[in-house]
Amino acid sequence: MRICGTGSEGGKERGFTLLELLISIGLLALIVVILGGAMRLGFRAIDAGERRMDALDRYRTSFGILTAQLQSAAPLTYDEEGEKRYYLKGDDRSLRFATNRSIWGEDRGCVIVSYRLEAGEGGRLSLYASERPVGMEGTREVRLFDDLKSLSFAYYAREAAEEKGEWTEDWSDDTRYPEQVKLRFIRGGGEAEILVPLYARAKK
Repeated sequence: MRICGTGSEGGKERGFTLLELLISIGLLALIVVILGGAMRLGFRAIDAGERRMDALDRYRTSFGILTAQLQSAAPLTYDEEGEKRYYLKGDDRSLRFATNRSIWGEDRGCVIVSYRLEAGEGGRLSLYASERPVGMEGTREVRLFDDLKSLSFAYYAREAAEEKGEWTEDWSDDTRYPEQVKLRFIRGGGEAEILVPLYARAKK
């Protein structure tokens, strides 16, 4: 079958066979499918990029909160069996201390904040933070990270007569205050280490 039309070259008849027409339609459909696939891939790439940016922003914000709270740590004590004990206690997976900086940015005075790691889905770790005003009830909690492979705390201190100190993964000392806290974490994007000086130590 031929679909004909009048041509301009020598009055010759020109036209397309049904097969040629079907091939043209098929090629057009293939082009549409390819373009549609490319657009979907593009949208997915944009969406994945936005998710990565959101995750990075969340990490920066969360670590900014943690760092600010540590830098505002206060060497407060509480009474236990007639002895003064620092609120600051920690190990490699948890940390508690008093700070003048609230996670929620409210003027709540001095608060006791606790950070702890918990196992999540797929072997991932989540870091939770909870805080309450000193001497009051009512704890608020928030999850800061939920896709960590690893996170650990370490504490640096030195004796008054020593020039060099040492790092430890457990802090329960009630006679002195650490000079620095180290956070080491691993996530999908790599590994990083943050050193946070505790300025409040100089005010003791």
